[in-house]
Amino acid sequence: MEVQNRLGWLESGRFLRALGPIAGLILVATVLYNATFVDRVPPSFQIRLSATEPNSSLAMTLTTIDIVFSKAVKQDTAQNAFSISPHVDGSYNWQGTTLIFTPSEKLPLSATFKIHIAAGVQDLAGNSQGNTGDMTFTTVGAPKVKSISPDNQAQSIPVDTTIQITFDRLMDTQKVLAGLSIEPDVSYTTTWNGPVLTITPNRPLSFSTTYYVKIGDQAVDTDATRLAPYTTNFKTVDMGLRVSALIPTPNVAGVSVRTPIAVFFDGPIDPASVSGAIRLTPPVRGTTKAITLPDDLEASVLPSASASPSPAASSAASGNRVLVFTPDQPLAAHTTYAVSMSSSVRRTDGQASSEQSWTFTTGEPPSNALNQIVFLSHRGGVANVWLMNPDGSNQRQVTAELVPVSGFNVSGDGNTIAYGSGGVVKRMGIGGDNMQTLTADGWFEYAPTFTPDGTALVVARRDSRGQDQGYWRIPLVSGADQKQVAPDGAPGLGSVALGGEGLTGTVGEPAWAPRAAFSADGTSMLVVRGFDNMVELVDMTGARQPVKLSLAGNSRPVWDQIDNAFYVAASPDQGLSWSYWRVSVSGATIRIGSAAGDLTTSVNGSMAFAVRAADGSTHLAFTGAAANGTVGLLTSDPSWNEVSPSFSPDGSVIVFGRFATTSPTSSAGIWIIRPDGTGLTNLALDGAYPRWLP
Repeated sequence: MEVQNRLGWLESGRFLRALGPIAGLILVATVLYNATFVDRVPPSFQIRLSATEPNSSLAMTLTTIDIVFSKAVKQDTAQNAFSISPHVDGSYNWQGTTLIFTPSEKLPLSATFKIHIAAGVQDLAGNSQGNTGDMTFTTVGAPKVKSISPDNQAQSIPVDTTIQITFDRLMDTQKVLAGLSIEPDVSYTTTWNGPVLTITPNRPLSFSTTYYVKIGDQAVDTDATRLAPYTTNFKTVDMGLRVSALIPTPNVAGVSVRTPIAVFFDGPIDPASVSGAIRLTPPVRGTTKAITLPDDLEASVLPSASASPSPAASSAASGNRVLVFTPDQPLAAHTTYAVSMSSSVRRTDGQASSEQSWTFTTGEPPSNALNQIVFLSHRGGVANVWLMNPDGSNQRQVTAELVPVSGFNVSGDGNTIAYGSGGVVKRMGIGGDNMQTLTADGWFEYAPTFTPDGTALVVARRDSRGQDQGYWRIPLVSGADQKQVAPDGAPGLGSVALGGEGLTGTVGEPAWAPRAAFSADGTSMLVVRGFDNMVELVDMTGARQPVKLSLAGNSRPVWDQIDNAFYVAASPDQGLSWSYWRVSVSGATIRIGSAAGDLTTSVNGSMAFAVRAADGSTHLAFTGAAANGTVGLLTSDPSWNEVSPSFSPDGSVIVFGRFATTSPTSSAGIWIIRPDGTGLTNLALDGAYPRWLP
C-alpha cells in the first residue's frame, strides 16, 4: 500500500510541474559548458623576418622567417600551409608557438620573395584557420658606406680631426679593420657604435697634407657579404699654429711645485683666445696668459768669448708666443697632474692650434741643500737647477724658469739660491719661497756669486744697449748700497741661446756662469771674466784697482783653505797649453801642473781637475796636495769626456759630469768616483755642472 502511494505521486500533476524547471536548468548548463570549456576559435598568425629592422621589408641574406601563431597548433598543418616563392630549401623548427623557417643557404642579394600561409592550419582542438596570409620582402644588396666625415675631398680639415664612417648596416668589425688603411701612415684607435666606425688619430695629423682613407675587399657585413673597395680623401688645413715645446716636459717627475705650465708656439698668439685654454687634473686654479719670454738676444751684443748660440734656441721675436698657466698656489707634492690645452688657442691671423694633453709629476720642495748634489738639467723642458741625494735618489727641481738658467750659486748655509736666467738675476729660498728679482729694469745681469758671509752677491752687468758695466756687489741686507768692484769684463748678451743643460762642447763653464771665488775673509775675489776669459784679481775693499793676470781661464777658481791661496785652471798662451796655477792674494802666480780646466779642492787640500789626453778627450785627475802631491788619472776611456768635478763634504768621493766625445753638447749623465779610481757609479742620466754642497 505504501509503495503504491509513492508511485501515485509520480503520476500526479505536482511531479510534472517540477520536471519543467529541472530540464531548463540542464539545458542552460549544457550551453554554458560548450561556450566556456569547448575551444571553437581558430588560430591566427603573424609573419615576421629576423635579421632586419623592425617593420622593414628589407631582409639580410641570412634571415629566417618566423610565423608567430596565437596559440599552439598542429605543427604538420602549419608546415604544410607554409610556402616561399621563389622556392627556397630550408628547415623547420619550433620555438613555443612560433614556426621558424631557416633557408639552407644564404639568400641571393637584391632578390624579392613572397611568403604564403595557406588555410587549414589547425589548433590542438581541431579548429582550422580559414584565412590566408602573405608577406613580400627583398634582400639587401652589397653593403656600402652611407656617409663619411670629413666629406670626400674636403679641404682645410683641422689636424685634430676624427674620421667617422657610417655604413648602411652592421658590419663585421674585425674584417672592416683588417681592410682599413690610411695614407700617409697614421697611428690611430678605432671605436664602433652600431654601424658607425670612428677613427681617432693618436696624434695630430700633418698640416697641408692629403690623407686617403681606404677600405679593402676584406670588409664584409655580418652576413659575410663583401663591401666594394672604398676610398675617400681629405686635406688638412695649411700650416697653422704649431706647438714647439711643452713645459714641464711630458711624463717628467720631480717637477717643482711652483712650476708654471707653458706651451711654446711657432707664431704669435691672439690674447683673446687663451682664456681657460689650459686645465689641470686634479683641478688647479690659476691664470692663463700669452707672454713674451725674457730675452737677452735682442739687444745689441758686443763680441763675447762665449759659445755660439744653439741652433735650437730662438729669440722671442714679434708677438707673445708662449701660453702660460700660473697656479694661484703651489701644487701638491708627489702628485701626478694631467694637463689639457684646448684647440681654442689662435694665432693672431686666426689659424688654430691642435689640442694638447700630457702629464707630469711633482717632487718635494727641499728644505735645505747641504750634503746634496746640485746640477743643471733640462729634463723639464728648459735648463733649471735640480737637486738630488748623494746616492742619486729624490731628484727634484729647484728653479722653475721658462728660459735657461745660465748660472747659479747656493749660500753657505744651504738655505738660499741665486741664479741667472735670460739676463735677470733672482734669489729665493731653496724650496722656492721668498722669490726676489734683483735685476732692475734696463739691466742685464749674470753670474751671481754669494760673498762668504752671505750678505751680498757679486754679479756681472751690462746695460740695455749691451754696454759692459763690469762686476757689482749687490747687498742682500738693508742699509748698504750697490758698489762696482770691477769696471769691465761682464759676459756678452745671449744666454737664452744656451741649449740643453748649457754644455758648450768644451771643458769649462759658460761665460754667464759664476766663475769667481773669494778668499776666506771676503776681501779678495779671483774671477774668470765673462767677456774675454781673462783671470782678474779684485780687491773687494776698493783699496787697490783690479789686476788682470796674464792668464786666461775657462771655469771657476777655488779658494784653498789649507794653502790660503786661490787655484785656477788657466792658459798663459791663449789656449795653446793649460795648467793649474796658484794665485796668492797679492797676485803672485805659480804654475803647479797640467790641467785642462774644471778644478776643485777638498777640505783636506787634495784636488781634482780635468786633464787632456793625447787624443783630445778630457779625463779626471787627482792629487793629494795642491802643490806637491802625485797626480793620478781616475778615468781614461776615450769615448767620454769627464768635466766639472766636485768633492763630497768629507773629500772621500768626487761627483762629475760626462759627455760623449761624439756629442759634446749632450750630457751623458752625472757620475761619482773615489779618489783611488774605484766606485764609478752613475747617479743621473742627464745633467751638467754638478756641485756637491757642504
